[in-house]
Order: sequence, then C-alpha cells, then structure tokens
Amino acid sequence: MIEIKMLNKSGLRTYIESAAFQNSPVIAISRHRAESHILNPRAQDTDVLLLLAFEDENMVGYLGVLPDDIRTENNLFIHCGWMSCLWIDPNHRGKKIAQKLIEACFQSWDNKIILTEYTEAAGALYQKLNIFSSLHTCEGRRWYIRSDLQTILPPKKKIFTDLKLLLKGIDGFLNVFINGLHLFKNQNLNGYQINLVTNVEKEVEEMIRKSITEELFARTVDELNWILQYPWILSEEFSEKETQKYHFTSVEKTFECKGVEIRNDKNVLVAFIIYTNRNGHLRLPYIYHNEENEALRLVCRNLIQDLKIKTCTIYHQEFIEYLAIKPLFSVPNKVVQRKYLISKTLMNQGLKRSFKIQDGDGDCAFT
Repeated sequence: MIEIKMLNKSGLRTYIESAAFQNSPVIAISRHRAESHILNPRAQDTDVLLLLAFEDENMVGYLGVLPDDIRTENNLFIHCGWMSCLWIDPNHRGKKIAQKLIEACFQSWDNKIILTEYTEAAGALYQKLNIFSSLHTCEGRRWYIRSDLQTILPPKKKIFTDLKLLLKGIDGFLNVFINGLHLFKNQNLNGYQINLVTNVEKEVEEMIRKSITEELFARTVDELNWILQYPWILSEEFSEKETQKYHFTSVEKTFECKGVEIRNDKNVLVAFIIYTNRNGHLRLPYIYHNEENEALRLVCRNLIQDLKIKTCTIYHQEFIEYLAIKPLFSVPNKVVQRKYLISKTLMNQGLKRSFKIQDGDGDCAFT
C-alpha cells in the first residue's frame, strides 16, 4: 500500500536535518533547494512543499510544489502552487504512484495548481487525468553562438552519448575559429554602464513596481532577492555530498544567477535584468526597462562575450521583436516554446485576461 506524506516548511526542515535524510540512498530534495523553498517569500507556514510516497517504509516517489500568487482580473491575488520535480522509482512503476502524488497535491492545494517545463511522458499523464487546461504558450528564440555539440546532440540519439568525448574535441576545434571571428570584437556599450548585483536596491524597486502592472505573477523585490540569493543549482565547487543521491540537477560545472543594473552616460538607471549562466547557456529570467531595448541588446552581447556563452535563450516578447530589427548576432537561431498548464479549478477563478509572463516565473528562474 502506498502512503503519502506531506511536508510544509517545518516538516521540510525536519526532513533535511533527519538521520533518514543523511542515510537514505535516495533523497527527495537537495539541502540547498530545501532551504530555498523554506525561505520563499510567498510560502505560507501551512503550505505543502514536498510530497513523499512510501511503500513499506521505502520512499518510492516524490513531488515538489513551489508556492506562488496569481493575479485576477480585479487585481487581487490567489494563492497557488507550481508542481515541480515529479520522480517515481523505476522499480515501482505501474502502481499509479505518480497519479496518487498528483491527487494528494491537488487536495492539499485546494486544486489550485500550475506547471510548466514538463516532459512528454508527464504531459501524457496530465492529459489522461483531465485536470488541467492550457494557460499560455510563451514563444521565445534561441541563438547558437558557439559550438556545443556535446550538449545538443546526446539527448537526441544514444549514439551521440557514446561519442561525447569526440564531440567535445570538435567543439574545442570549432570554437578556436569562432572566438577569433569579428563576431566577438568591439562589444562597445556605447556609454551604458553595468553593475552586477546579488541584491536589488531601492532605486531598482521603483522601476520594477512600474513594470509589473500587467504581469500575471508580478514578482516583487523580495522574490527577486530570494531568487538571486537562494539558487537551486550550485556550481560544482560548492557541491554537497547529498546531491549525488538526488535525481534532479542540483550541481553544474558552471551556474550563476546575477542581477545587472544598466545605467546611461548620465548615471540614470534605464534597465535591470537577472541573468543565469548554466554551463554556457545564457537566459534572462527577468527584464525590466524604460523602453531601452538597445541598452539590453548591447549588454546581452557584452555578457555573451565576457561569459563565453554558447547558447542564448530569450522569452521576452518585446525584446525579441526588437532583435528581429537589430539582431543580437548573425548566427543560427530558432523559435522555442514553453507551455503552461493550469488546473481547471484555478482557470475558473477570474484570472487576469490580458497578461505577461516573465521567463523566470514559476521555478524556471532556478533551472
């Protein structure tokens, strides 16, 4: 018989400090990710953050939930949760453990659930359960700036996994030439200045407040500081031994999440962004600006050069439209999509009809 245990803030704290967490061959969350969940400014004390499935005292599955608030047409906010990191022990599949975890999650969250970035197999399960509606599809663009065959090809076919060492060598060879091209020379900021930060200051707060009036989730300074200071992924030099027992990514060779203040030649703040760099993949989870798309373009080019970025993905629609006129780089690129699902109950709560979703909303800023 499958037993579901549900952990709120205090329960999650007890779990990561327990002997069971220390000694178990499989853990349901990394220690630093648990700390981040507990410190989420939108998490309430009674919110269920993690659901554990047990059979005969053995953990056979788990499901995480990230608390959030979603805006209604009347400019009120409804408390809800993002489903995240569903895992089932391969030796116990066929017992409907995933379905039981999802049902318990819905019950504990009063059927107010959202999700995105799900696998094809998970999507088939959600469709079968018939408990979700489509909320939105964000269209973005991805630029392939440097050769990264060792990352791009292995997920497509197993043969490329076996050839990963060869692909790495090809990448290195090609990038020697790519780095020498005029593409990366003279990335002038044209008088704009940038300041990297890990804490959002008051001056930036005013810009953010004016920018989020149409956003569905409307992150405030408190949430942005939380994202900057409590990541779910660490660079490998900060690795914890428990991460080897966790089935989702918690450590990468390179991972950084930083804020960037952008000022003009008069030292006036014109834009603020948060960027993530995960093994050479640049993303911009949050963008706020005073109609300064050119400043964003120049800073993005500068980051790509300084961080030796291989791939860049942007979902900010207004910025993408600007880049169609003034390209980021003349390199191969393609359209990418991200689909958002929402529980039918939450969909019928009078949500804001015209809205924007930032790339980092939900748990996307952490991954």
